[in-house]
Amino acid sequence: MVKKIFLILLIQTCCLIVVGKSTYIAKYRSYIHIVNGTDTVSVDNNLPELEMTENGGLFSIRIEHEEVTQEKVKAIKRAKSRAGWMAFSAVMSGVSTAFSNNSLQYYIRSTNTRISTELATIYAINAENEQQLAIELWVDNLTESELMVNDMERGLTWYILPKQSAQIKVNNPEAACLRISDIHHNDVRYVTAVAGNTLKKWEIAWKDDECWVVEVYKNDAPSEAKYSTRKPMLSGYRQISKTEFYERDMSTEEFYSFKKQRERGTLRNQ
Repeated sequence: MVKKIFLILLIQTCCLIVVGKSTYIAKYRSYIHIVNGTDTVSVDNNLPELEMTENGGLFSIRIEHEEVTQEKVKAIKRAKSRAGWMAFSAVMSGVSTAFSNNSLQYYIRSTNTRISTELATIYAINAENEQQLAIELWVDNLTESELMVNDMERGLTWYILPKQSAQIKVNNPEAACLRISDIHHNDVRYVTAVAGNTLKKWEIAWKDDECWVVEVYKNDAPSEAKYSTRKPMLSGYRQISKTEFYERDMSTEEFYSFKKQRERGTLRNQ
């Protein structure tokens, strides 16, 4: 009986493995706002990097997001695979416990189940953490004098030597509020730097050096669809630029026309 249950669960697990090619694509958002008295300037974008130089030439400030490399994608997939198999191991350990022949065997197997469940939770958390992209905030001193940087939220202070830089670790997302001045406090600037990013798994329908085209499914798919062996209904496609990260929705007809044009261009270039 135990072997039969094990076989059924194994078949179900194998059926859940998606055969299609997938990848993880990041969505970035950055914003920098500098206040100098009554003068205020700001800039924003959806790229992995955003930089702005203060109008008086005191400093420049730069937001850098971790980019998604092939190694990063592989690491995420490995972490999720380990988490999945550890969860499966915990389930099978629980099944084994239920069919214990005596109290000693039950005690040993239930202990193993508890340990497996705790490890499965840890693996799942680690897999989620692997999907977090780091964010760094850099302040470059453009002057021949020392600059002082105060983090007004955390009460931290940095002194930046002439023509040097300071790296400030920030969370994802984060809204850093900084006071930047010369050491004599004659020139004072207030900076707000906001940054955040997300990472989403997509099924790839097409990719080249310029873009990805990913599959988009209906939002009204039932919640239990993620446990089903069938995909939710395809509603269209989305083109995502690899350089500007802009997104454009495409109908099925538009996608096939786009794919045919790109394939012709590829053949001409060979």
